[in-house]
Amino acid sequence: MVKLIYIGGYGHSGSTLLEYLMTGAPGLIACGEVAEARRTDATSRTCTCGRPVPECAIWSSICGDDSRAENYDHAALDAKLLRHMAGRYSAMVDSTKTAWRASAVPFRLRRELGTDVSLVHVVRDPRAVCWSLLKRARRGRGKSNERLLAIETLAGWYFANISCEIFARRYPHQYVRLRYEDLVSGPVETMTALMEKVLPSSRWDFCSIGAQDNRHQLYANRMRTGALTLETIKLDDASQHEMPSRVRAFVQALSTPLRARYGYEA
Repeated sequence: MVKLIYIGGYGHSGSTLLEYLMTGAPGLIACGEVAEARRTDATSRTCTCGRPVPECAIWSSICGDDSRAENYDHAALDAKLLRHMAGRYSAMVDSTKTAWRASAVPFRLRRELGTDVSLVHVVRDPRAVCWSLLKRARRGRGKSNERLLAIETLAGWYFANISCEIFARRYPHQYVRLRYEDLVSGPVETMTALMEKVLPSSRWDFCSIGAQDNRHQLYANRMRTGALTLETIKLDDASQHEMPSRVRAFVQALSTPLRARYGYEA
């Protein structure tokens, strides 16, 4: 049975970087945000392996008339991919996360796969998450109601992270949490410790990233299309000096309970 490693948490929290780094483990395959592969335009995309979907060794399996991805729900598509990879890989990564409609997916996968699924919960300072989305909104349509957008973002951030916390209470031995900031400041140390927990049978090595054909992401952050080196892994701390103080204070006040739990001080 191929093990599923599901990355939970909210968007703009470093899940693409985390998944990219995971490919340093031989036998593991990264499939990006699997739920997005159910889009009707998925078959026209190019995989990060460099091949069009119909020619990709992994995603070509969703191109048949009877097996198109849009015919499956999220959990069923994960199960289909796991069956397709049996005998070739020991683990598959799905980085769809747990915001809104995907919040219940880890629980359903746990019911179907039992102990062959692990939830890796990645968290990031909510002020940085909000600023990342606010900057994107400014680029797209100018200044909008920033407080409303911050509230919407924080609602999603709370929802996604609490979903992971509930999973942790129910299945503590299948749950690992890490912070984006720790991942960036010590990628080798953080990844070595993480992989020892979720895939102890496979040795993780940073130098193995890109040396094997185990990255097949259709949907994820745009960093998936570039080369990854230790030099390119840098902390995005723009929120500390670019975020308007009034917005930062607003986000800080609303996020205090869970922010403090994850070690993010004022």
